This record gives sequence, C-alpha cells and structure tokens, in this order.
Amino acid sequence: MAAPWLPQTSPIFTGASYTDIFRSRRDAHTNGMTDKHIRQLVQRQKELPTLSNMAQRILTAFDTDDLDVERIVSVLEKCPTITARLLGLANSAFFGHSGRIHSLRDAVFVLGLVTVKSMAMGMAIAGSLDTSRCPAFDVERYWMTAMTTALLSQQLYTAMPAELRPAGDSVYLAGLLHSIGLLVLVHLYPEEMNQALDSYRAAPESRLADHIQAVLNTDHYQAGIWLGSRWHFPDNLLLVMQYHYDRSYRGEHWPLVLLSGACARCANQMVDGRPHTANEDATFTLFGITPARLEGVWQNTCQQLEAIREMCLILARA
Repeated sequence: MAAPWLPQTSPIFTGASYTDIFRSRRDAHTNGMTDKHIRQLVQRQKELPTLSNMAQRILTAFDTDDLDVERIVSVLEKCPTITARLLGLANSAFFGHSGRIHSLRDAVFVLGLVTVKSMAMGMAIAGSLDTSRCPAFDVERYWMTAMTTALLSQQLYTAMPAELRPAGDSVYLAGLLHSIGLLVLVHLYPEEMNQALDSYRAAPESRLADHIQAVLNTDHYQAGIWLGSRWHFPDNLLLVMQYHYDRSYRGEHWPLVLLSGACARCANQMVDGRPHTANEDATFTLFGITPARLEGVWQNTCQQLEAIREMCLILARA
C-alpha cells in the first residue's frame, strides 16, 4: 500500500502510477542496499519539484489523442516565455522561415503539432529544474543530444515494420526526454553531479551512470522514473527513461525503448564528432532498417547540426 503522502491519480496523465516509484525500494532490497540508502531514495523522491500551474495546464492540454490547434494556442499564449521560444524555433534556420513567423498560430503550423507538443512539454518540464548551480553540466550539449535523438527517431521509425512501429506522436517526445533524469539529478544534487561529471570527463570511455552511482548511489535512469512517476508521465515514456540503454530489453513498449536508445547512441556520436557505428548496432538490423537508410539519415542530420544547435540554444534558456 502506498504511503499517504503519495497521490495515486493526477489530472495530467492517467497512464502511470506512483507504485512505480516503490519498485526502486523492492529492487534496492534485492540488490542488498542498506535501509539508509532506501530512506535516501524515498527522500529524494519527496524533494522533487512540483509542476507549476502553467506547466500543468500545458501538459493537460496535450494529454489527448485529438489535438486542437485553437485549444493549444489559447493555452500556450498564456505562457509568454514558452510562446517566445516557440516563435524562436519557428524562425530558426532549421525550418527555413527566418524572421517571417510572427504569431503563435503560424508557429504551430510551421513546427507541426507533434513538434509543438514535444517542445512545449520539454520547456515546461525543464523550466521546473534549475541546472545553473552545476558548472560541469553543459545544458546546451544536453539539449543538442536530446533533440538529435528525437530527430533521428522521427526519421527512422517509419522504416520499421508496421507491427513494431511505435505511435508517431510518441517517438519524438521519447527521444527528447529520454535522459531527463540528468536534469533531475543536477537540480537536486549540483555538487555531487559536478563531481560525477568531472570524473566522467577524465574517463570518457566509461559509463556516466557508473560515475553518478559512485557519488549518489543511484543514476539518471532511476531519476527519470522518479520525476516521470511524480508527474504521471505515460508508461511508454517511463519505460524509455528507465531502459533505453539496455539493448536486451524486451518488455512492454520495447520497440520504442530500443529505438530511442539506438538513436541516442547515434546522437552522442554525432554531437561528439565521432564516426557513427549505426550499421553495427543490432537494434537497427532487428527493425529492418537498412545501412543505406541509416547512412542517408545520418548524413542529412549531420548537415543540419548547426541549425539544430540554434534550436538547442533556445531550449537551453528554458
């Protein structure tokens, strides 16, 4: 039975339950963690920020299968900061309308409802998390990797077999928010995360999660679950946050989870300027995505990196 301070329902999303949070307690016992560590985990969950009223209205407006442009515009217009950033995105070089988009309604048509949904939700969430107290955290690079992951996922999911293909409106959002747990930990524990990030930079061939575990006894995958459960994200997004790094995952929503993870690996290589190894990734082979398709998407996205970077500068100010 859940503790009384954990609400079981939310007007924002109805697909997830706070019982997900308590799986971490069960798993902690299985892994031999001490009661002290378990208490620390629960305390961290209690310390997570709550959504602002505006962010709640934005998330509620998008929590439907039948998005209405006028309804979306009426909600977003009440948030000048997000409206300004969406206008900035619509006027960025990536969309080819530099300086010509002057209204939020026009911006919605240029960006598309799926992109507006993902970007507005990303801004609303990021706006509740303060990353400024952790000098080692590169927020621009974070959004660069997240957005590149989303764009790669959006371009590749259509090549998947119909029986495995995730819903189109979930693919971009999953790519954009797959590592939101990093923002959570930087917000909650800036000094510890500064130490972990510095340690990781000294050994970039290692796993970032291991460096975070060394100082916090948890990682950004679990932190994403804390936030997503507290804010009642849908199940498919929670699973992406928790398992996108695990190539062997075959649980619920596994095609979306694996696609997000494979595209995140490609995005990191691209942002770092490293040669891609996508053709060696069994995930793409599993989905029937050919080397020629991969190469075409890789080259197309590489050519857009500077335009993507411009959009990320706008997101990084959230």
